[in-house]
Amino acid sequence: MIPSNLLSHLIDLIGNVADAHTTALFGLTKDKLVMREHFTLSRHLNPNIVVKIGEGPIGIAAQTLKPQLMEHIDSDIGGIYKKPENLKGFLAVPVIAKDLLGVLIIDTKESYQISIKLQKILSNFAEQIAWHLHQEKHRTTLNDVPNLQELNSYCRFLAESPNRSSVADRLTQIPAAIISFKSIAVIWFEENQKEGRIIGHSGFTHDLSKTVVHFGKGLVGSCAKNRSPLLLRFNPERKTILFSEEEKTEDLSSAVALPIQLNETLYGVLLVGSALPEGLSHADLDKLSLIVSAAASALLCSDTKDRWVYDKNLDPVTGVPNNRFLTEYKLAVSEELFKSNQPVYFLSVQLTNLGDLYQTYGVDQGDAYLKQMIALFAKVIPSPKFVFRFSENTFALMLMNRKQKEVEQLQIKLKQLFEYNPLHVNGVAMQASIQWGLSVYPDDAKELFELISLSRNKLSQKIKEMA
Repeated sequence: MIPSNLLSHLIDLIGNVADAHTTALFGLTKDKLVMREHFTLSRHLNPNIVVKIGEGPIGIAAQTLKPQLMEHIDSDIGGIYKKPENLKGFLAVPVIAKDLLGVLIIDTKESYQISIKLQKILSNFAEQIAWHLHQEKHRTTLNDVPNLQELNSYCRFLAESPNRSSVADRLTQIPAAIISFKSIAVIWFEENQKEGRIIGHSGFTHDLSKTVVHFGKGLVGSCAKNRSPLLLRFNPERKTILFSEEEKTEDLSSAVALPIQLNETLYGVLLVGSALPEGLSHADLDKLSLIVSAAASALLCSDTKDRWVYDKNLDPVTGVPNNRFLTEYKLAVSEELFKSNQPVYFLSVQLTNLGDLYQTYGVDQGDAYLKQMIALFAKVIPSPKFVFRFSENTFALMLMNRKQKEVEQLQIKLKQLFEYNPLHVNGVAMQASIQWGLSVYPDDAKELFELISLSRNKLSQKIKEMA
């Protein structure tokens, strides 16, 4: 059977990810559910509770094999606490591997709603728990899984990786106590792309930094295409292709490739090689399957966090990045924009009467005007470009690979669209008053915010001259 500390680590991790008040796993014993593992901030949890199938939201989740979500609740959902708790949200997810194996629950005091993203993450965790429980159910001895404590610790270490880069680094550092190997590589396959890149590796004789992995070709490409583990013992009379036909031969006699995936999402492939023909076994394949499962969970959490960070830095009205985005990603934006011998033009568009437009036409119509303005920017200004809402009434347009004459003509075209004639929004003519400012890299300045401020200062000076 699988040691309980593995499930305990998973429950602790789920509690931290979900910011839960209580996280608990109920195991199925005959026709009853018994609390097996838990993580709680409450002093009143009843760990000895027994839930009948069909009884309460936990029992209903087991009976229907469907998640039970309760939001906007103001009291204990019944039974799991010795004293009432002021709960706000509750979710019970059945743990299934062909048959029902248990129920995973969380409750919270932090929010009245449990987001769809969090529900999906918890469903993925329930699948991992189901895998462990399924293995426990069908395994009669621990002799075929040596060093399990080391494996558990490493999987937890891997699952807690803070970002994609950390996942790759930790994957290439699998302890020798878990599995013995000569070479290891981590390959990322970006979404909807048919080429993979080797993001981390160790133990290879030749440089892999420029090696491109093609979907469906070689051991790694075939693993990615078929989304199933492959264990291969090499034929010394034939060349075995790991990554690409252009690769140089490595001193390996066997290798295993495993997809790093969660549900339908393929993140990449883990390749492990040995110098011995029998150096990698099916037992090693089982251990590595658990490892890539932990890696996939870490990648899902990282991507979810990155998406949340990105979304919070988008302007809620227009959907374009805002000033906070520029501040947090200043280095990345600068590296993307500022390249030698390539000028970048910064065009500031300041709506001096935006407040009047909102006051005259209302909030909805004012928002619609800004959305239509952004749509026209996207249509009229050819790529490459970036558009930011720099302040309440100012947009910063960053134009790359342009000549000064092209930018001047583009500015005239934008003036004709927004200044010389009113813009019709939802059948209403709205006339904007706009001031324009222009600066260029590297002639005016070499720093991102200096260039934006310079373009805004130029238009401010024009406003003063007109006053």
